[in-house]
Amino acid sequence: MRIFNVGNNGVNLFLLDSGSHRLLIDSGFPDKLHDLGRRMRETGFKVQNIDYLVVTHFHIDHAGAIQELKDSGVKFVLFDMQMNYISGMEKMMEGKWPYKKLLMNDNVVLNIDKSRYFLSTLGIKGQIFPTPGHSDDSVSLLLDTGEAFTGDLTADYLMMGKNSVENQTWTNLKKQNARIIYPSHGKMYEIKDAYTSSE
Repeated sequence: MRIFNVGNNGVNLFLLDSGSHRLLIDSGFPDKLHDLGRRMRETGFKVQNIDYLVVTHFHIDHAGAIQELKDSGVKFVLFDMQMNYISGMEKMMEGKWPYKKLLMNDNVVLNIDKSRYFLSTLGIKGQIFPTPGHSDDSVSLLLDTGEAFTGDLTADYLMMGKNSVENQTWTNLKKQNARIIYPSHGKMYEIKDAYTSSE
């Protein structure tokens, strides 16, 4: 599995190349597809070579260019538990961004519990989990080899309150062997403390 950071405008966007398919995690801001295209050239691929897109959550810097990518031939995977959050993002953007409204008739709508099977069809061994904390619709992709793509989830080493939603999310990710973290902002890092059960 090859992992490329094709991010731009202050947001990390990750391209996973399994050899047979390419999956993009997050779309970036609206009207910035040319910036993504420039970063894609560094990988040897073009935007049109991306097979599928998933977004970690529906905020403008992560999901603002979904329809632009779809118009370029990329298939968008929409998880069932994220559907109700699209309209909120779009209302916030009205009149503020050159945003192309997300068309709902041609997405790959998927129950998040089926993500492992879906990823396997792309040659990717892993699963997508709900990871609430930053937002209720946040999801993370965790590869079986321990790499986790966590969107805007607060870094585990910055967590303060023991009983917060994000602390529980991190506990769950660590139970699933998350080791190397690819956040949407900032640098990749390795988890220092492995999960240990308190039982």
